[in-house]
Amino acid sequence: MYIGVDIGGSHITAAQVNIKEGKIITSSIVRSKINPHASSEEILTAWVNAIVETSNQAKTYYLGIAMPGPFDYENGICLMKNVNKYESLYGLNIRNELSERLSILTKNISFRNDSEAFLEGEMLFGAGQHYEKAIGITMGTGLGTSIYNDGDAKDMAMGINHQLLEGVAEDYISTRWFVKRYHELTGKTVDGAKQLVENFESDEASQEVFTEFAQNVCLFVDDFTKIFNPELIIVGGNIVGASSLFFPAVEKMLARNTPKIQLIKSSLNEQAALMGAVGLWKKQLK
Repeated sequence: MYIGVDIGGSHITAAQVNIKEGKIITSSIVRSKINPHASSEEILTAWVNAIVETSNQAKTYYLGIAMPGPFDYENGICLMKNVNKYESLYGLNIRNELSERLSILTKNISFRNDSEAFLEGEMLFGAGQHYEKAIGITMGTGLGTSIYNDGDAKDMAMGINHQLLEGVAEDYISTRWFVKRYHELTGKTVDGAKQLVENFESDEASQEVFTEFAQNVCLFVDDFTKIFNPELIIVGGNIVGASSLFFPAVEKMLARNTPKIQLIKSSLNEQAALMGAVGLWKKQLK
């Protein structure tokens, strides 16, 4: 049994993955809300409960976990501090904690950066299966970036490290940018991009925001592709649901600057990170 886990800022999702067929066993999916500011005991207990429920009380399985950073993925140690989540876990060896609480071997537990896991899942099981070099971009609360080359995905952290306009890329490609920019234009507050999509046809400010967002994405994608020269760009995250409002501008830019690069949406969506988290064992079966 292979179990993929996706840990977000306020939730855990876990599911059994059939790595031979490349499918999630849908009946095994468990999703639970997590208080990221709770005690370490409360957080770990909630994680363990979700995994146990997903495993259906199995005694032996392989556990792949997609985890946000900062985190020591090789050794399984949480390094989150001053990031407004999971600070009670700082310095804890999460691999040892889960091994003891779940009664499984430490060698059966693997950790992966969540951006890496997204792209790994798409390359092994989803939209990128027939490609060798790709970049992954996840747009949501933050901006995740990763590259896939030589059979492995690697987090690039360009959302927080790549300069764009007057800040870094994540300042202009994220949910908080939509909220900030719409407020600047109208003085009104929205929760995120979804409301702007719903009002798009009748609201000129929503249209302006998406026009600017498309320009932001074009600037970033142009920089990203020039650095890594991929065959494929796979885009995921909550904002990709509005892809029809910004993909055409990005496709036009790519056709002009780098016509051989394809732009596609994630085919696995939220399941990509779950499946990429167990990618280590998928590759061992080849």
